[in-house]
Amino acid sequence: MILLKKPYLLFSIVYAVISITSIYYFDGTGDVGDSIAHYLFAKWAPYHHELYFDHWAKPVYVLLASPFAQFGFVGMKFFNVIINLCTILLTYKLAENLGLKNSKLILLILLFSPLFYILTFSGLTEPLFALFVALGLYFAHLNKNFTAFTIISFLPYVRSEGLIIIGVFSLYAIYKSHWKYLPFLLLGSVVYAIAGYFVYHNLLWVFTKIPYAKLSSVYGSGSLFHFVDKLINVCGVPLYAMFWIGFLIIIYQSLKGNTTAYMTILIWFGFVAFLVAHSLFWYLGIFNSMGLQRVLICTMPMIAIISLHGFNFITEYKPISNLKMKFAIQVVIVMYIVVFPFTANPSAINWKKDMMLANEQTSLIEMAKCLNAKQIHCAPILYNHHYISEVLNIDHFDERQHLKITKESVNQMKSGNLLVWDNKFCPVETGINCDSLLSGKNFTVLCHKTVMDLNTKFEWLLIQRR
Repeated sequence: MILLKKPYLLFSIVYAVISITSIYYFDGTGDVGDSIAHYLFAKWAPYHHELYFDHWAKPVYVLLASPFAQFGFVGMKFFNVIINLCTILLTYKLAENLGLKNSKLILLILLFSPLFYILTFSGLTEPLFALFVALGLYFAHLNKNFTAFTIISFLPYVRSEGLIIIGVFSLYAIYKSHWKYLPFLLLGSVVYAIAGYFVYHNLLWVFTKIPYAKLSSVYGSGSLFHFVDKLINVCGVPLYAMFWIGFLIIIYQSLKGNTTAYMTILIWFGFVAFLVAHSLFWYLGIFNSMGLQRVLICTMPMIAIISLHGFNFITEYKPISNLKMKFAIQVVIVMYIVVFPFTANPSAINWKKDMMLANEQTSLIEMAKCLNAKQIHCAPILYNHHYISEVLNIDHFDERQHLKITKESVNQMKSGNLLVWDNKFCPVETGINCDSLLSGKNFTVLCHKTVMDLNTKFEWLLIQRR
């Protein structure tokens, strides 16, 4: 009976069962690049303490994820399962505290948002960012502003976009005349400036080491409405429609004076500021923006609250006075939300592509078997694909075991040294193509593999210096 009276307890049990089942049956890593890189930083940080203060890796993320990463990538998945469960429950509790009808729907909105679910089983930083946002919003609504502003102050060390959310909370504090709390938005930077001083010997490292602080991008640019279009892939078709309805309803309520500054500034404008900032970064080709749709996961607590407004407008609309009709409409929408991730829609979950190892990863596992079969052990090995460190169980940051491929490191290779060239990272990061590498006739190809991932060819060569 207690489970029925406290739905969050029942939901937590169901969520745990679903997550453990997904971890058991699906071996994917979320993506094959950043997800693996963040995991490697967390895994090896206890052996290389400077990694706890790497701006790209995100210091808070590395600190919190590191204990889980010691159990391998499965540990990272459990880390994000815990993180996302906390985010869901906090957002649900916030909806209740806000007095929103049908607040229990928040549990389903977040669980059945396709990309939010997919990234649960990754090593990416977006889920932790969403939890910090949920914590900040939750405590701000309780008027526990010291706690809220302190938590938000650490967001830039979860992801750099935390500076955007700090700006939103600053605006809210000014509007509410909470002047005494504004300095606490700097607390995270002060703490990390001091802690990281012993690594960089510069208190300003928290600013000078930001990897995205450049008005250019090697990844190009795109449409100004790119993220508006991609939002549908984040939350799926039914929630996408509910979101934009809720988005307009909050504007209408704000103009009528029927909503709070909290809802208008922290929830609605918080999402808008994040969306507009990333849209401009991608459109202008600045701050190394890649136009990745997954960044919108950072605002999932806001998206869920706004979507619930849309659901309530549809189902609580005054002309719908017949209770049976109202209930029927609610059931249809909820069923659509639950079923959608399993449909063939492009915005739904592709269970093989999104949840299983990519073909390029399985091919690199074959490369490791090839290397072990030949019983060649000549360190360091040169490669740029992060997943190779995992399949070979190599300390990614120990230069005695691994070096990145550069023109300099290739020239310094000794007889017997190994190099794994791939067509995904090497040409972009080093400008070294396979033909130019082999033209000197100083290398022997030990293994070679080409696979297809969707319509993309992935190729690697295991090469030994003569």
